[in-house]
Amino acid sequence: NNLDEEFFAPIVVTHAINDSMLFTADNYVTAAAQDQILTGSPMMVIEAIGEGNAVYDHGDDPKPNDPTARVLLAPGKYVDIMFEQDATALRILSMVAPTMVPDNYVSAVADVDGLMPGETITVPLSRFDIGYDEMTMDNMRLMEISLVGENAGTVRIERLGEMAAEVDMMDAATYTIEVTNELADELLAPIVVARVSDEHYLFTGDDVTEAAEHQILFGDPEMVRDAIGMDNLLIFHGTAGPPGVLLPAGEPLPSEPFATSATALRVFAMVAPTMVPDNYVTAVVNVASLMSGESVTAPLTRFDIGHDEAVSDHGAEMPDHMPMPRMVHRHGDMMVDIMQVDATMTIGTVTITRQ
Repeated sequence: NNLDEEFFAPIVVTHAINDSMLFTADNYVTAAAQDQILTGSPMMVIEAIGEGNAVYDHGDDPKPNDPTARVLLAPGKYVDIMFEQDATALRILSMVAPTMVPDNYVSAVADVDGLMPGETITVPLSRFDIGYDEMTMDNMRLMEISLVGENAGTVRIERLGEMAAEVDMMDAATYTIEVTNELADELLAPIVVARVSDEHYLFTGDDVTEAAEHQILFGDPEMVRDAIGMDNLLIFHGTAGPPGVLLPAGEPLPSEPFATSATALRVFAMVAPTMVPDNYVTAVVNVASLMSGESVTAPLTRFDIGHDEAVSDHGAEMPDHMPMPRMVHRHGDMMVDIMQVDATMTIGTVTITRQ
């Protein structure tokens, strides 16, 4: 959202061939699109297009008159939407919340024909007024679309792969994972298992992503799930509390069976900050050669992301106990980097069994 003070309401993305469900032949919006633009609800649009042919999402900012309704996208913020579509062009449509001006929307068409996996395109959102609150000479609603602004927002589209979920189901094997916490008196928070091919959603090279940082700091994997996609990862947890999702020492935790075509899996969990903040454990497990009934075990390694350590004007204030050099990046007044914590410690294990 590039606007200075206004918010976007829920955002719809669909194949551009569905424009007839949004715009009429006389260059106005359909009843379904008008309902979204006036009320912010995308339900009529989704019903008109069909649930399998359109997706929608929203920001996490509250309505000015209802703090409990966290559905708006504030200025300067963004929302990620992951979906599968065979489109060659995509239509993006969102209401501009009527905090300042009524009956406005933003929209764009993005040409994705020829976009290869890993490639991205960026298109601007234009702003329009549908004239619903304006009157003609005959005291009738104007009912006319007019362009009222450029670059109201930005749409960045990245192609991730070729119908990943369907390919997975064709070549998938079924596995179970068991995680054991061997820390003396610390607990592990919810455990995420993802394909190694998706770990760019967790790591940026020498740092963790915003989604992974959120999990490490708060024990909440929601942002990781939203980034990678619910169908492309497994989340499971212990039952110790509070809040009833932690894995205590010495207690092995098995997962439910799950299917994937991955040849290697990334396992990732927060170390609950009962003693030390901003730590996580992780492992990569190669399952390419596993046959039915076979298992492989890998150790968990512990890391500190430096979020609680200060940075001086002359660089990082390195603690005396630091066991090895580390990459240091400025992020406000925080040190943002990854450091392995005492490689001699036994943290725990991950055992993956092919069913």
